[in-house]
Amino acid sequence: MDIFEEKFISDLKKGDKDAFNTVMNTYGTKVYNLIAGITSDREEAKDLTQETFIKVYNNLDRFNGNSSLYTWIYSIAANCARDYLRKKKDTISIEEVYHLRADHDDPQKNSQEKEELRLIISAVRKLDGEQKEAVILRDIMGFSYEEISQILQLTMGTVKSRIARGRYKLRENLAELRNNDLGGKDNGS
Repeated sequence: MDIFEEKFISDLKKGDKDAFNTVMNTYGTKVYNLIAGITSDREEAKDLTQETFIKVYNNLDRFNGNSSLYTWIYSIAANCARDYLRKKKDTISIEEVYHLRADHDDPQKNSQEKEELRLIISAVRKLDGEQKEAVILRDIMGFSYEEISQILQLTMGTVKSRIARGRYKLRENLAELRNNDLGGKDNGS
């Protein structure tokens, strides 16, 4: 941790509202996107984002600097999303992943690319919760394995295993969906 981050965290722990507003402005959208991707509920993601920052504020004294502030906040967000899912047992929606993509509003995107995205999102929906969470963090949100390990509070080996199994299952799901689409359109001719 550099001197700037140490001072910033010290200010946060002292209750500096400007420092906390900076944290919310810096990480708010990313926390929301992470939660929305995991829960597939945009309205609930707003509430869970607020809950995340309330927990961050109330637990700043527990932040020990073993990870970056960024990673610690995402860990809290992932836990809030998991708690919500335990209560609700939901799946990721096509719309939520679509909105997480930076190029979702590109007017040049052709129908074939949109269909491929629909298939991928449908395949992600079929993953179990742990695999879905790891794959979303890695392949949609772009976190490193180390960051995912810290966010999910898992060993690096467990993270790599979940991502590998998730990707393998994702490929199986995609093949099944593509075969179903071809079978429905082609009827074997």
